[in-house]
Amino acid sequence: MTKERSDTLSLLKADLNKNRLAEAVLLLADLHPADIADLFEALDEREKKKLFRELDIDTASEVIAELSEFSQDQILADLPHQRLGEIVDELDSDDAADLLASVPEEVVEEVLASIDVEDSREVRRLLAYDEETAGGIMQAELLAVPQEATIADTIKHVREHGKDLEGLANIFVINSRKQVVGQMSLRRLILSDPGDIVAEVMDTSVRPIPVEMDQEDVARIFQKYDIISAPVVESDVSLVGRITIDDVIDIIEDEISEDVLRMAGTHEDELVYGDQIWKISRLRLPWLLTTLVGGLLTGYLLWLFKVALADAIVLVTFVPVIMALGGSVAIQSTTITVRGLATGAIDLRRLGRTVYKETRVGLLMALACGLTLGIAAEIWHRNPVLGLTVGTSIALVIIVASLMGTLIPVAFQRLGIDPAVASGPFVTIVNDISGIVIYLSLSSVFLKYIAG
Repeated sequence: MTKERSDTLSLLKADLNKNRLAEAVLLLADLHPADIADLFEALDEREKKKLFRELDIDTASEVIAELSEFSQDQILADLPHQRLGEIVDELDSDDAADLLASVPEEVVEEVLASIDVEDSREVRRLLAYDEETAGGIMQAELLAVPQEATIADTIKHVREHGKDLEGLANIFVINSRKQVVGQMSLRRLILSDPGDIVAEVMDTSVRPIPVEMDQEDVARIFQKYDIISAPVVESDVSLVGRITIDDVIDIIEDEISEDVLRMAGTHEDELVYGDQIWKISRLRLPWLLTTLVGGLLTGYLLWLFKVALADAIVLVTFVPVIMALGGSVAIQSTTITVRGLATGAIDLRRLGRTVYKETRVGLLMALACGLTLGIAAEIWHRNPVLGLTVGTSIALVIIVASLMGTLIPVAFQRLGIDPAVASGPFVTIVNDISGIVIYLSLSSVFLKYIAG
């Protein structure tokens, strides 16, 4: 937060604590809704509720759409239903649906009954879609014209109905059955002759988004084709909504946050739970217990090789480095694989290419690290057989780790499980077990030369 923002926050908190509510609202008068939302996030629950009650409906609706789900839930907890209805009536249909998604069903019904009938119908339709599909993120507000309309008719339509439509970039073109047949950018609309027929000058390369498409696939299409906005259609290609680039940016941010949290063995819900330590612990504990079990298995393997370790205690000195290097390689491969699967850069139909690449990379890293560690072991303990054993072991561990880091996420993907989950405890367990088995098995073969 900048110094200016920090100073504003300090003044805001002081006004709220002294109940100078008019002065607090005045501090926000010239700020963008996103900046006001940033200030809200830094307030405690009591301050958020107190300040939000003082905002006018226009500002309140703009600000609440910018807030995190956690802050929204805090504010909505005891917000009068009438005021909630007024706020929902001001929001775009997609923002209204997102806001009402976390509200009890009976409250949703009361709110929707209090707003405009057409707006209520649109929000109900959006609430019926899965929130992580194109239907769940689209907005019903859009501009569409029949293909037989003229450019002059279209410009008149835009002037009459486009004033309150944010992010207007394209006008969609439909036929008599309301099916999307093309689109027209504002630039093309302005540069076309007023007497031209829309069907003659429209862009027919439009890519309609199926309403049931997963939001990650939607983001991928926007990225691939540099789309600013796209129509959303039912199975019969009839137009039902639109998705804009700002929606896609939100999707990308959400998906990245979700993947990072899952790779760490937790969940995005933790951000919503605030200081509810029991719920947060319940999210983290399963993966920690999984890691604990893996640690016990690794310890058991060490116990099975206790004879080798007892006869050549020098072997213990290289266990940490072998496990650490193997873990680092596995995490690198897993991170690249998970990201590649998420962006579509890794195609499951051509998995052999990815495995071949990781094998070659693993071999190069194995050669470099194996030689380095082998030479270090020989110099340290004056035992060339130990150097050979340690160097060969780390080389094999690195190769196996790079393959496991690639194959485990792919296996999860094929099983329909989010592959980000695999990069945490599962890869760690497999890597630790395989590393110990490789190292101590090879050491057992040459034990008499090492111990001697």
